[in-house]
Amino acid sequence: MKYSFKNIFERIVKTKSVKADVKRSHILQLVFGLVVLVFVNVVGYYLFARIDLTQEKRYSLSKPTKQFLSSLKDVVFIRCYLEGDMSANYKVLRNETREMINQFRSYNSNIEYEFFDPNSFETKQEQGDFYKRLLDMGFRPLMNRTTKSNSEVKQYIFPYIEITYGGRTSVFSLISSKDGFNEESIISNSTSNLEYNLYTALRNMTQPIRKKVALLMGHGEWQIPYVWDFAQALGEYYSVDTISINEKINALTERRYDTAESAAPKKLINKFDCLIIAKPTRIFSYKDLYIIDQYVMQGGKILWLIDPLTASMDSLQATAQTYAITNFTGVEDPLFRYGVRLQTNLIMDKQCSKVPIKTGEYSNGQPQFTYFPWHFFPEISPNAQNIITDKINPVKLEFASVIDTIENNIKKTPLLFTSDYTRLLNTPVIVSLQMLKQKQDDRLFTQSHLPVAMLLEGDFTSAFQHRLAPEMEQNMEIAFREKSDSNAMIVVADGDIIRNDFVNGEMLPLGYDKYTNQMYGNKEFLINCVNYLCGDKNVIPLRSREVIMRKLEVAKMEREKTLWQVINVAIPVALVVVFGCCVGFVRRKKFVH
Repeated sequence: MKYSFKNIFERIVKTKSVKADVKRSHILQLVFGLVVLVFVNVVGYYLFARIDLTQEKRYSLSKPTKQFLSSLKDVVFIRCYLEGDMSANYKVLRNETREMINQFRSYNSNIEYEFFDPNSFETKQEQGDFYKRLLDMGFRPLMNRTTKSNSEVKQYIFPYIEITYGGRTSVFSLISSKDGFNEESIISNSTSNLEYNLYTALRNMTQPIRKKVALLMGHGEWQIPYVWDFAQALGEYYSVDTISINEKINALTERRYDTAESAAPKKLINKFDCLIIAKPTRIFSYKDLYIIDQYVMQGGKILWLIDPLTASMDSLQATAQTYAITNFTGVEDPLFRYGVRLQTNLIMDKQCSKVPIKTGEYSNGQPQFTYFPWHFFPEISPNAQNIITDKINPVKLEFASVIDTIENNIKKTPLLFTSDYTRLLNTPVIVSLQMLKQKQDDRLFTQSHLPVAMLLEGDFTSAFQHRLAPEMEQNMEIAFREKSDSNAMIVVADGDIIRNDFVNGEMLPLGYDKYTNQMYGNKEFLINCVNYLCGDKNVIPLRSREVIMRKLEVAKMEREKTLWQVINVAIPVALVVVFGCCVGFVRRKKFVH
C-alpha cells in the first residue's frame, strides 16, 4: 500500500496514543534542534562577531587594524620563538601573543602561525647551529633565569617573531621598547603594545616602501647620540635619515625635468615626508630658510623643537649661576608668518620634577643628596582632547618657553599646557642652583594653562612673499610658490624634549628621569607628532592602548589554594548531580501514571 507524504504526516500528527505523543514530541524537538543548529552554522559562516567584556577591550581589534587585515590577499606565516620553559612574565607575553595572533586570524584566514621552542633540540650541536642561524637573521637572545627544585636554571629566550610574506622573511621584536628597568615593567609595556607591534610588523612586510623622515643638521642641532633613542623608535615605522641643507636648493625638494634642456622643472617632489628641527643653536642663512619655506609650500611637514632661550644644566655644573639669554636662530620670522611667536621668557612651574643637591656627607664619607623641586623643569600636562596627546604620560621639559599665536587663517591647536600655578621670567634671566633651596613665593605663580606646544593646520603663506626680487619670483627654475595647499606643522618651545640622557656612558630611554626613576611621555608625544604629520593618525590609538596586568596576590593565593581547588572540582560535579536528580524527579512525577 502506497502512502503519500500527506498521509504519512497525518498519521504522525493524528495519532492519539500517549506513547505516540511522546515519540512525536521527541522527533519534533530533534528536527527543530537540527534546523536551528544548521541555521546558526550557516549564519555564523557568513557573519562574524565577537563580544569583549573586558574593561579595556583587550580582545577587540581597532578599526584600522581590521581594515588592514582585510587588505591582505596572500598567505602570511608567523613563527614565534617565545616558547618553552621561561619565567611567568614571559609566559604571559607568550600567551597574549598567541591570543593576539588568533584575533588577527579571525579577521583574515590567510594568517598562519606556529610557536617553536628554540631550546627543544636533543643535541648541543643542533641547538648551536640553530642559535647561529637566528643570530645571523638578527635575533638577539635574552638570558632567562628560572628556579627549579631550589636551583637556578639559565637559558636563552628569543622574544621575536619571524614573518614570511610574498617570498620575503623578516624578524620583529615582541619587546616594544626599553621603557623599563625590570622584567615586569618591560613585559607590561610589551603586552600593552602587542597589537601595535604586530600591526607594524605586518605593515612593514606588506608595504616595504616606508615614508621618509629626516633630522636636520648643520645649525647646531642635537647630534645623533642625543636623539638616538627617539630615532631608533621612529625607525620601527619610518625610514630615518639626517640631512644638511648647505644652501643647496635641491636638498629637500627634488626637481624633475622633461629633458636636460628644460628651463622649468616639470615637477617638484619633496624628498622627505617630515622634517625634524631639534634645538638649533646657530643662525640659519636666508637661503636655508628659503629652502625650508619652499619645502613647506610643497606640502612638507615640519616638527619644530626650538629653544627661544639658551640655558642648560651643564652650564650650571660648571658655574654657580648662568644667564638665560635669547637664542636667536632666524626661524622666528618664518614661524611668525606661519602663525606662532616664541616668547623669550622662561617658565617656572609648581608642577615640576626634582633634582638632587648635595647637602652633607654620611659617616663613611659618601655624599648625602636631598631632592628639591626644580621649577625650571615643568611636568607638562597633555591635551586630552587631541589624538596626539590623548592617553600619554606628562611630558618633562627643560627651560621651556611659552608660545603665542598670531591672528591669521591657520587653525591652531594647543597640545601641551603648563599647570595651574605658573610663573614667567622675562629675559635676561639669572638661573642659579641656590634657587633650589629657596622657598618660592606661591603668590608669584599666578598664571595657568600656558601653551608650550602648538599644532598648526591650514594653507600656509610663504615667509618670503613680496620679499624676493621680481627676477627670482619669475625664475622658472627656482619655481617660487607663495602658498601651500592644506598642510600641517607642530611647534614646541623646548629643544630638550627630544634628548635622551646618559649615565656612566650608557644611554637611557627618552623620557626617563635618572634622578627620580620616573618615565615621562616625551617619546610617545614626539612619535605621535610624527605619525600625525605623516598622515598615520590611525596608528596613534594603537600605541596608546593600555592593557592592565591584573596580578594575583601571591600570599593569598598560597593560603587559599586548596579551598579554590576543592570549589572548582566539587561544585561542577555537585551541580550535575543536583540537576540529574531534579530531572529524574520531574520525569517520575510526570509519567508515573
